[in-house]
Amino acid sequence: MNILILSNGAPKYHHFFNEIAKKLSQDGHKIVFAVDSTYSVVENRISKVDFPFYNFSDFFKSDGCDFEVLDNYRDFNLNYALLSDFERSEVYGLWGRKRVEYFDNLKSSLLNFFSHIVDRESVDLVIYENVSNTFAYFCWFVCQKCDVKYMGFTPSRIPGRFWLTDDPFSEHKKVDETLDKINEGKIDIPQWLYSWSAEHISSIEEVTPDYMRFNNLGNISLMEKYFNKDKFKKLLFAIQSIKTDGRGSFQRVSPLKMSWLMFLRSYKRKKKAKKLTHYYETPVAGEKYFLYPLHFHPESSTSVLSGAYLNEYEVIRNMAFNLPEGARLYVKDHVSAFGLPSLKFYESLCRLPNVRLLSYSENTKELIKNSSAVATLTSTVGYEALLMGKKVFLFGSVFYQGHKNVVKVSDPKELHSLFGEACLSEPGDHDRDIFMYNVKFLCAYYMNTLKGSLNLMQGSRGARLLVEEVYPEFKMQLKTLFL
Repeated sequence: MNILILSNGAPKYHHFFNEIAKKLSQDGHKIVFAVDSTYSVVENRISKVDFPFYNFSDFFKSDGCDFEVLDNYRDFNLNYALLSDFERSEVYGLWGRKRVEYFDNLKSSLLNFFSHIVDRESVDLVIYENVSNTFAYFCWFVCQKCDVKYMGFTPSRIPGRFWLTDDPFSEHKKVDETLDKINEGKIDIPQWLYSWSAEHISSIEEVTPDYMRFNNLGNISLMEKYFNKDKFKKLLFAIQSIKTDGRGSFQRVSPLKMSWLMFLRSYKRKKKAKKLTHYYETPVAGEKYFLYPLHFHPESSTSVLSGAYLNEYEVIRNMAFNLPEGARLYVKDHVSAFGLPSLKFYESLCRLPNVRLLSYSENTKELIKNSSAVATLTSTVGYEALLMGKKVFLFGSVFYQGHKNVVKVSDPKELHSLFGEACLSEPGDHDRDIFMYNVKFLCAYYMNTLKGSLNLMQGSRGARLLVEEVYPEFKMQLKTLFL
């Protein structure tokens, strides 16, 4: 099999994908890499893994705008695929102002780049994480056009499990189809899985997904974040890359500039964090409320899966002015993102009527338990709320959107009536079988996942151990995919 592996500036991810490449090669597969930039070629040690690779930044420098290829892909939403990297650029201050023609050139170059690789290497399969950025998004477009499989390693919300996704907007379909087959008697749930599912739901208040344990984004100590061996290596690489030709690198600016921007963001966050208590309130006993958790930015769960709702202030404002009389909206800060938004953002939230801004340290499960319902873009809080028997108002696309207690919000004008119904009819009052439904739903989700704690932010040794853990089941999935 001919396999294309994507590699870009995602921190430390290359350790895992380089090891996967070696394993696949040992099994007789032909491996080739597509790399976003010369910076990544060096930092990700692409030349040292001894597989052929294609460097997009070299291609982008030499390739002009091809309007014919843009026309050939007119049925795909090419402009939306730019949003994830655009938001990242806005958050970190990377791109600055670009001419309109720059984006036409970028779109056509990405399409031609991946089309060239797929055609020349006769690619059967692309491997990466879930479609999380513009580089991967355009590759996914070409995969669909050329009938090439896409396999994205993606953490699940079940600890010790991950899954392989091929379409960011259809993750729910696998779960929904499995649940339908369970209900139709076409799939039997093993007793051990049924028991596990019931126990998991009963103890959901103590469960923490793997990705929340791994990311360490809530740590705002500058000493711990920047005075360590990894950051020293990063700084050394940044200094050495000063002479690297960065033209054509659209995802990564100069590593030295990026390091400075990241440090500056962390420094400003630490200063702002000290002032947040001025904005935070505490829950009021007996108060009727809806819970909305703030999301992390930039992240694919927002910029890809809920791109129409990136401005969370607008989302919250729409809800605040459509609440049933007497109800409040509790907006909980994100444990991994508190202090990252501007103080003006926090101030604006606090000015809204009916809104209470809560600290990231408030007990989320307790807030869910005492809420009338939860509203979210795509967050894990929505998933947890469903397993706790709550109704969820969903703005984005996520694997649990087919759950019977999810209400998809398609028009903000509907919010008042939707919220009113939730206040009058909570799931626990009229749907006594919700626990049994949730047991089957969780079993369906579990059946679409694989064993492994997918921490892609490990060093080389940890990545090797992780690949040893996940490769056997991954190999089985490959066989199933190409039967």
